[in-house]
Amino acid sequence: MELADYQSRIAAQARLLRAAAVSVAAETPVPTCPGWTVQQLLRHVGRVFDMVIRVVQTADPQVPPPRLEPAGGDALAALDERLATVLDVLARTDPATPAWNFTPTAPKTAAFWSRRMAHEVTVHRIDAEAAAGTSTEVDPDLAADGVDELLTRLIARDPRPGRRPLPSALGGSVVYRAVDVGRVWTVHLAAGQLPQT
Repeated sequence: MELADYQSRIAAQARLLRAAAVSVAAETPVPTCPGWTVQQLLRHVGRVFDMVIRVVQTADPQVPPPRLEPAGGDALAALDERLATVLDVLARTDPATPAWNFTPTAPKTAAFWSRRMAHEVTVHRIDAEAAAGTSTEVDPDLAADGVDELLTRLIARDPRPGRRPLPSALGGSVVYRAVDVGRVWTVHLAAGQLPQT
């Protein structure tokens, strides 16, 4: 997908997220995010947008974002404002601009964040719809791209507390097929290492 496609999908998925969120009370639990309410989900997405705005505007691949504290006020209004800002920043920034990201395999450029946000917002749109008791289909090409991002970028992240390499007894390969779009991925499992695609 092109960057403009990702950016248009951010906007479209955010509209669906917003529609689901306003259809229920702010304190409605989000079943796919145990312990969260719809309001907390909206605040989370807003904080993620804040983080992306800061990372892209900092234009330094070595500088991770500061930890952002939860904001008060109207979560929906804050989400709308941050969505407009993140879309503007992503559209105006040269995709080759240096920018931090958390993966060891993706280029440290602003281009990373259009793709990441398209999938981030899609997942949280599904969360909001789960809270509202509704469901909108995910476009197969976007879904397959999300699988690709997970298998080629996210599973190879550096280990963090609680995330360990495979035990020494495990090894081999796992093949993933997205038959509706004709894509295939092979993930290699090696003892003592994180999975690699």
